Amino acid sequence: MSNQNLSETKTRRSVRWPVKRARGESYLIISIATFAATVILTRLFLDITGYPQVGNGVLHIAHALWGGLLLIIAAILPLILINDWALLLSAVLSGLGVGLFIDEVGKFITQRNDYFFPPAAPVVYGFFLILVLVLVAVRKTRRAQPRNELYRALDALHEVIEGDLDAQEWKALFDRLAIAHQSDDPQIAGLAAALQTYLRSSNVTILPVKPGLWQRFMRRIRSIGQRVGRKWHRRLIIITMGLVVVGAALSVLLLLLITSSSNTSLQQLINQFLSQDEIASANNGLWFYLRVGLELLVSVLAFSTVILLLAKRERAGIRVAMFALLIALTGDTLLSFYLDQFRAATTALYQFLVLLMVVAYQRWYLSESAPGSALPESADRKP
Repeated sequence: MSNQNLSETKTRRSVRWPVKRARGESYLIISIATFAATVILTRLFLDITGYPQVGNGVLHIAHALWGGLLLIIAAILPLILINDWALLLSAVLSGLGVGLFIDEVGKFITQRNDYFFPPAAPVVYGFFLILVLVLVAVRKTRRAQPRNELYRALDALHEVIEGDLDAQEWKALFDRLAIAHQSDDPQIAGLAAALQTYLRSSNVTILPVKPGLWQRFMRRIRSIGQRVGRKWHRRLIIITMGLVVVGAALSVLLLLLITSSSNTSLQQLINQFLSQDEIASANNGLWFYLRVGLELLVSVLAFSTVILLLAKRERAGIRVAMFALLIALTGDTLLSFYLDQFRAATTALYQFLVLLMVVAYQRWYLSESAPGSALPESADRKP
């Protein structure tokens, strides 16, 4: 095969190589959040209303069917429409559809079509964790490539067409084209140069920067959080991680008591705090040791976080806190969903909110771009 044919083959392959959408992670976040909210609200609604059914003596219209309908609409919309709002609507509908569909996974993995099959809840939560891992992979920063940046620049040109290009979007678009202009491919470099020239012309209307609803919300959260101050933010993390220690320790204590105590009154008291599945699992060696081991690990790590933060060793404390919460969310809570889905959902929500608080502290005060972040560890000893 000649060098020219090899070059043409390489070019054709590069054209087919996937390119990540500029706002792909934002759409994925919307879809994941909608999915999680749909499952929780659906289960809550069904529990409150006594699990009503839509249909008659022969037919039963399960909500998985409505989920499938929403998924079809979510899949078709971006195939037909090029507008940005079509992608946003597709992200919302896909989250709703997956949530309604996977909520009935118990019916699909049992011969009895058992909606209340205990392992169904861990399957749902495990699927949620997989989506989160996909999001983490998508958000990883990769080296900018001219071809990819030109794709993203062309995708962003709809702002010019709609006459809705603000100064911040103009700069981001121009920077993408500047990278594309460095391409070895003369077609890519030439198109990027032509678009740069057009963006500099008076034909392009550039509007003042107007933050969107999400940006205003995040700025408001940051403003409120930083008004609270670093010292109180740190104290709040210490308190919430202390509650994680107490919760994990109590869980371990109850499990140990129910397996070792023969006192009937004590057994009845413990029954008020544990579900029947949790009590049954205490008599199963594998489940018992796995549950106790995870609870103890989370408790020790959370307690270490409290000690480190009290000693003003913030960077180490924040790292341990994130590790403890990630283990709790991906391991201990996943197991808890098998035993008591509603209590586990509450615990998972609490742990997730604490994790957000810890991440915010790291970004606001400990990241390289944060004011005073270049201070050594000893400088963290100031309140």
